[in-house]
Amino acid sequence: MKTYQQFSEDIEQRRQELRQRQKDQMQKFKEKSRSSADAQRERAADAEDRRRLKDEIKRELKSEK
Repeated sequence: MKTYQQFSEDIEQRRQELRQRQKDQMQKFKEKSRSSADAQRERAADAEDRRRLKDEIKRELKSEK
């Protein structure tokens, strides 16, 4: 049979594990959010590059006419 001390130690160990799990989950969330934001910025930059290229091609075609 477990003693009061053993129960107390088990509870404390579970609390520590829970804190560590929460920290790990928060870190994963932050990394995921950061990578998502980076990907969104990259897509926006690519779209801007395509728009500029498209405008440049249109200007060149107009100047050739």
